[in-house]
Amino acid sequence: MSQTVALGPDVPVKEAADGAVVKSNTLLNQAKQLQQDVQGNANNMALLKDRVKAAKDKTKDLAKGIDITMATLHAIPNDTAARVATTKAVAAEANATALDVLERLGNLNLQIQGLQKNYGHLEETVNAANQLIQDPEKNIHAAGAKVKDLEDEADRLLEKLQPIRMLQDNLRRNISQIQELISQARKQANSIKVSVSSGGDCLRSYRPEIRKGRYNTIILHVKTTTADNLLFYLGSEQYVDFLALEMRKGKMNFLWDVGSGVGRVEYSQLTIHDGHWHRIEASRKGLTGTVAVVPLEGPNAGMMPTPASADAPSSFTILDVDQNAYLFVGGLFGTIKKAEAVRSSMFSGCIGETFLDGKPIGLWNYRERLGDCKGCVISPQKSDAEGTVQLDGEGYAAVARPTRWNPNVSTVTFKFRTFSSDALLMYLATQDMKDFMSLELLEGKVKVNFDLGSGLGSASSTQRHNDGHWKSLTMSRNKRQATVTVVDIDSGEEERIVAASQGSAMGLNLRENQRIYFGGLPTNGNYRPEVSLKRYAGCLRDIEVSRTPYNLLSSADYTGVTKGCSVENLHIVSFSKPGFMELRGQSLDVASEMSLSFSTLNDTGTLLLAVGGSAPVSQQARNLNFYNNKRKRRQSGEPYLSVMLNQGDVEVRLFTGTHTPRMVTRRLEQGILHDGREHSLRIERLPGRSFAVQVDEETKKEMGLPNDQPVVFQRVFLGGIPTEVEQASNRVNVPFKGCIWNLMVNSVLSDFSQPLSFVNADIGRCPSLAPVPPPPPPLLPETTAPAVVTPGPMRSTPAAVPVGPSPASSEPGPETDVCASAVVPSALDQAHQFGLSRNSHMSFSFDDTKVRERLILEFDLRTTESSGLVLYMARINHADFVTIQIKEGQVCLGYDLGHGNISGCVPFSINDGNWHKIRVNRQKQRAVLSVDSKYMKQLISPKKADLLDVVGVVYVGGLPQNYSCRRIGPILHSLNGCVRGFTMHGSAVSSQVENLSLDMETPSSRHLVGRCFVSTEPGTYFQGTGYMKAVASYRVGQDVSISLDFRTSRSDGILLAVSNKDRDGLGLELVQGKLQFHVDNGAGLVTAEVTPQGEGFCDGHWHSVTALKTRHRLELRVDGAQSRAESDNPKANTCETNDPIYVGGYPESKTNLTTLIH
Repeated sequence: MSQTVALGPDVPVKEAADGAVVKSNTLLNQAKQLQQDVQGNANNMALLKDRVKAAKDKTKDLAKGIDITMATLHAIPNDTAARVATTKAVAAEANATALDVLERLGNLNLQIQGLQKNYGHLEETVNAANQLIQDPEKNIHAAGAKVKDLEDEADRLLEKLQPIRMLQDNLRRNISQIQELISQARKQANSIKVSVSSGGDCLRSYRPEIRKGRYNTIILHVKTTTADNLLFYLGSEQYVDFLALEMRKGKMNFLWDVGSGVGRVEYSQLTIHDGHWHRIEASRKGLTGTVAVVPLEGPNAGMMPTPASADAPSSFTILDVDQNAYLFVGGLFGTIKKAEAVRSSMFSGCIGETFLDGKPIGLWNYRERLGDCKGCVISPQKSDAEGTVQLDGEGYAAVARPTRWNPNVSTVTFKFRTFSSDALLMYLATQDMKDFMSLELLEGKVKVNFDLGSGLGSASSTQRHNDGHWKSLTMSRNKRQATVTVVDIDSGEEERIVAASQGSAMGLNLRENQRIYFGGLPTNGNYRPEVSLKRYAGCLRDIEVSRTPYNLLSSADYTGVTKGCSVENLHIVSFSKPGFMELRGQSLDVASEMSLSFSTLNDTGTLLLAVGGSAPVSQQARNLNFYNNKRKRRQSGEPYLSVMLNQGDVEVRLFTGTHTPRMVTRRLEQGILHDGREHSLRIERLPGRSFAVQVDEETKKEMGLPNDQPVVFQRVFLGGIPTEVEQASNRVNVPFKGCIWNLMVNSVLSDFSQPLSFVNADIGRCPSLAPVPPPPPPLLPETTAPAVVTPGPMRSTPAAVPVGPSPASSEPGPETDVCASAVVPSALDQAHQFGLSRNSHMSFSFDDTKVRERLILEFDLRTTESSGLVLYMARINHADFVTIQIKEGQVCLGYDLGHGNISGCVPFSINDGNWHKIRVNRQKQRAVLSVDSKYMKQLISPKKADLLDVVGVVYVGGLPQNYSCRRIGPILHSLNGCVRGFTMHGSAVSSQVENLSLDMETPSSRHLVGRCFVSTEPGTYFQGTGYMKAVASYRVGQDVSISLDFRTSRSDGILLAVSNKDRDGLGLELVQGKLQFHVDNGAGLVTAEVTPQGEGFCDGHWHSVTALKTRHRLELRVDGAQSRAESDNPKANTCETNDPIYVGGYPESKTNLTTLIH
């Protein structure tokens, strides 16, 4: 029996099975197709990811390219800023688009995971992604095109700037050429030796070349038949100081006043109104004046004079004058009110050569003239060898090439006498400068350079020839070989130098129209780079080139050249680089004194060091070793006198040979000693076992001594000390940079032309270091009404009372004038601000043996600066050192133990304005630098040296101004930041670590270190009791503009003030909440005033001020508010000041326009 199986009522099982098979095959085929589709989409997605990645890379490349382009575009003018901004916007859009693509890709990956359900949307999404990828590519191309446009624009602008730069260069050259011509004209006028004749109506004023000091000389030649005459008058513009030579009944009188009363001395031995030439010699040494008359013609000619002397009233000793003083030779303008002690004001006769402090006064190089002036017969001159000339160090002479010129053979001979260390003696060159020859002095040694067109030949002498004695120089060249012979004329000692040029050229092809220069070169011109451009100061004679003699005074082109030679009796020396000058020994007995004058721009340096002398008998044998330079240390019995500038203070140390050295430190009560101006120092040995030190005319300071025995110094040095003395006496040489003059011991002037030895000392010359004073007003009136110009009050006279209420009544008290809405800044205790100047610093002394093996430094630091010096200590020669610096915002440590330096930085920026703890732990060769105990850098010094050998002085915050340090790179400026909690520990060899106890409240020295505040912002804070001398000397003139911002907690106070002794000047001040701008041009006070709105200026907010002075008109603008004022006298439109600008207040003794003091 058969059975039939069914799946349903109508479908047999077999048919159902067949249908299932077909369906299964269909599903299998669909699954395979879907698998292929998934694989294809996966491949498409991989390609899509690659394209997105490429777009991202292009975006990064674009960002880098834009950064580079932006750095280039910083030099482009501001009118391209809009295009740069557009480019940055396009780049930002491209970057944002790429980021959007990445975000969409994330969503796309999610869609792939559900591919079976969302496959229908996949193709649309891929198309959208492709479209998005194309957008950044377009933007990238657009941005690149913009950058290219900007580059083209920059090139176009630079091309337009090129003619302007050429015009600026030409203008600079023209100005230099004009200045050179003016200088030459003045020197030519000074060289005219024709005497000036006056019948009583010839008056001339001159520009005095003079330095303040305790010593002055006047030499004057006169011929007259009038018994009463004023020959010479020099008067201060500000004070009662003056010098005068006056004839009274035919007898010569010398009068002077240096601030404490008139001194007068008469030469009664001779009357000089006899119609013959006489030479008048007058000098002043402190309070003592001397005068002598030397007859040059007539029956008394050849008579040796006996000088007459007298003293002025005791007190002041410095003649306080400058280049704006009144100087007259032969009469005085009626507009000048002379000293009452001088009787005459006119002169009749002839005035010949005149000298002030050894410098000639060119009688025809006058400042102003009045009346009829004529020439007269030249005064008798000292005979000099024909052709002997003297160059002043600022000139030169040019001569034509000899007619007979052999290119293959050259000879140059001349004699010279100089103290110059570096200077050009002779120079000649062809137009293209391929052929040239020069003779020069380099560190006192003769150097020859020459090139025949194929290579340089050069050689130098081994000996120095700048000792002030006559030398004979002969240079002979035969083709490529040159021989220079230098002979000392006095001793006959000879030195020979041989040099040969390179290459094959044999001849020096100098053309007939080309010049040969002696003593220097014109300022404008192209010269061989091997040649020194420093001009020669000294004497020349017997000049021959190729056997052709030359007299430089017969040349058509010369300047700064005068007839004769005088290198004796020199009293000034300058040091432009480390050096010294040694003089003969001196003694300092009881009731004796020593004085000198100096000028410098550096706050540290050795002015004078005197060492050696008599000692107890038991020590004399040992002391002989010092003079033989064999000693290693200074004996305790060796007396010495040390005069130094140390951080702006004068330090005088005197050791008599027993007990301990005694030191006096002096600082100016007002101003600084390293301002380039003239300053004087006086040391007195007083009775009763003491000595006194006086700087300028300020109060003396006395110090006791252990005995009253005479002190003898065998060696005296100025400006520094030689190496052998430094080593033998265990002293540190601190070189002086500047000028020293008029060294006097017991009124005997030291002659610098007779030094025992010197190095890098420019004897007899000194450049002006002080700021150039403004030109003085005309001495002659511009109108018919006579204006009387009176000298200012003497220095002891109190200042005039200011306009308005007295300072005592107007100055607000600390409690009554504080605004409720203002917040006074809070200062941090025991935190110190550095960086107020490049050389802001503190120094601390310590026992150097206690850091040899180990050194630990700790302190807190706050700064926003990216670079600066934090700490430095070193050996004398800087072979060993330790330094901490900020470089690119990171703390860096460097040190050297004598065999190589090592340095490294902690890779963490600390210039964020927050406090950070810095710690250095060095033990032998290994050191660890840490910041905030988190970030560290470990260093190990090279080789085997493991002990630190430094001088026991550490500088924090910066270095002194003249401190030389070349081993730690260019970052030598003081760090602008705050330091607190500075501690230093160390240990000697095989010893325990100990605290060196350095206290930042009591450093060994400090320079321009301020206080730190809790919160900081740009600006300067005044407490209401002080002031700042912002500018040392300023001339207001006709027009001036002042802009500043201020914020205050007071309703009264001075913002800015400048005025002269006559109260001409200007001032900005707050008075009862109103801002006032005062100006006085000499015709009365004019004031512009702005009254604030609302809470007023005393609201604790910043306010912007602009004050304008335009001749006699004033304008004051404050935060948009404006006020104008003008003087009733339009002719009074110039404010003549040569005085400091004070900010925040002014000294109580200073005359000012403001009603307040602080």
